[in-house]
Amino acid sequence: MIRLTQIKWFIFIVFVVMGLIAFTGCTREKIIIYQPYSEQVSLIYPPDTNPEFTTAPILLWENVADADSYQVQISVNASFSDIVVNAALTDTSYQYSQQLSNDEYFWRVRVQNSDNIWSDWSDALIWSFNINDNSNYMILRATVPTYGIPQDVFVCEELDGVTIAYVADGQAGLTLVDVTDPETPSIIGNLDLESNDNALSVWKVPGDYTAYMADTDGKIACMDVRRPLDPESYRNVNLGGEQNLSDLTGIIFQDTMYLFCVTSLYNHRTLTPLQIVYSDEIPELNGFYAVGSYDLPSDAKGVCTDTISRVIEYYNADSESTYYETQDCILVFVGDTQSGLWWFDVSSTHTFEGEATQLINTEMRLLGSTDTPYSALKLTAKDGFVYVADDRAGLQIFDLPDTIPAFDHDSLYQVDPVLISDVNTSGRTKDTYVANNYCYAADASGGLKIIDITNPYVPVFLAAYNTPYAYGVYVRDEYIYLCDRDNGLMIFEKGDLIE
Repeated sequence: MIRLTQIKWFIFIVFVVMGLIAFTGCTREKIIIYQPYSEQVSLIYPPDTNPEFTTAPILLWENVADADSYQVQISVNASFSDIVVNAALTDTSYQYSQQLSNDEYFWRVRVQNSDNIWSDWSDALIWSFNINDNSNYMILRATVPTYGIPQDVFVCEELDGVTIAYVADGQAGLTLVDVTDPETPSIIGNLDLESNDNALSVWKVPGDYTAYMADTDGKIACMDVRRPLDPESYRNVNLGGEQNLSDLTGIIFQDTMYLFCVTSLYNHRTLTPLQIVYSDEIPELNGFYAVGSYDLPSDAKGVCTDTISRVIEYYNADSESTYYETQDCILVFVGDTQSGLWWFDVSSTHTFEGEATQLINTEMRLLGSTDTPYSALKLTAKDGFVYVADDRAGLQIFDLPDTIPAFDHDSLYQVDPVLISDVNTSGRTKDTYVANNYCYAADASGGLKIIDITNPYVPVFLAAYNTPYAYGVYVRDEYIYLCDRDNGLMIFEKGDLIE
């Protein structure tokens, strides 16, 4: 028999359940309204963990449909317990009006719809960026407007103790800047041999009175740079038969000077070696050494040299045996826009009675080549690695094979460089320069970039200095020289963290 108290409890429970059902039905709409807004914000820039190295970065995110406003937060930690910026706005970008101190920062964004409902934060993701005012890496000391649009610069100390920056100044030819005191530079003067030329590259022997310039239609322009400058000097001459020169460099070997130049003429794309001799102080070509050009598949934009130790594989035809010797090799590297990195051996090393004799060859031998992701431009070789300015693909770093075949090997097989790492520089990398453990890059609209290459397999992006459009870079002692389209020659002093 059911007790009365049990009936009372049963009736009570039934009423409670019915009440809850009724209450839920009445408030269902209200509960739905206050659910989080389902749309979330997708962050765009700066990318996560990207070193943005500006004191007032611009934050960008995608627009959300039905957005009424956004809330952006910047914090010094990922938990957002210490918020530096907490701003509400209707736009999809934000730039902090004050300068941020050097540190790592974290940022996120959320959106509010027209019903005043907030979304979750940034797809539940938190992105980070770094701030550095560059003073630890570089300090702008001087800017020298030049006569043209500077493309390349070579800096050296001359016999009279004056340090000069020789600037390949585009249509203005060659501009000389006294940088003995890099913080108070002054223009010495300008030399221009042709009215329709375009100076793209310059190289010089310190103490010599001639600067050599890749002068496109003007061939190799040899400029008398004794001061005061004399544009009418009989020593100002054009050498060689090559036109549309893109780059040149040189080496001194056994008191003899050799130039290597590359061209980008539509039907004549070559790497050409030249031996320079002097007659009555006028540079001339040794006819025997003005041969041996190597035809390239497309426009060649960069050339550099290096002398490094490599294992040479010899083949003895008499005994049909192979043997190896470690010797120095004189190598030439070319940046070809369509086919990447090429390298050549211009030295032949043979053993005569136990002594190694090294000679510059008129016939260069292709050792190998490898393509790059975009368009190989200028390049630097150092310690068995090659650093290629690959335009939109940034900096590409290649390792060179340890063993190469000798000139008289019966099978001249190719050994190709190997891509080991790359750095997305954010701009269009036009030039590189390697000094100590750092690679300096002229990065077009990205300005000047510094990359730590202590371990070339794991390069570390260090710093950037924004300039309008950087073309060429050179490093000497404690200073960095940058050719910029709008600013001319810019001179930076290395910061405390750069050797």
